[in-house]
Amino acid sequence: MPHFNLMDAEKMQPDAAALLRAKLHVRCGRRRVREGKIPAGISTLYDALLSGMRWYAITDAAIHAEIHRQGEAILEDDARLQQLIASSGAWPADLDFQEILTPVDIALANNTMGLDHDLFIEQIDHLLTRLGVLPFDESELPPEDPATF
Repeated sequence: MPHFNLMDAEKMQPDAAALLRAKLHVRCGRRRVREGKIPAGISTLYDALLSGMRWYAITDAAIHAEIHRQGEAILEDDARLQQLIASSGAWPADLDFQEILTPVDIALANNTMGLDHDLFIEQIDHLLTRLGVLPFDESELPPEDPATF
């Protein structure tokens, strides 16, 4: 993944690690799409969203309390985590989680014909903006090594 050798999550607080991972994956996912590596770019951007969702859940007091009540495993359950975020009002009501999952499934099947990757990027950007991950100053990130893929 794009964060390898750019961060040591074990030495970071979970919220800081999730936020940095989200930012690194946004940067790399966009680059991969620009380079025509659509499946890799889409899956990397989805990972950015998941990391952004985890960061938001950890830092939002109400969601964090609910996670403690339901159990930490919810942080690894994409659909349940999205539902918690939606219940907080941070997820737009007019964007169904399946609208994000479908392009990811298509990309992972390596079937990108007809896939609107620009729309997918717009949706991810919109979600990450609502969650507070975007915008960010890319110059604050460790330098990217394009050789990672």
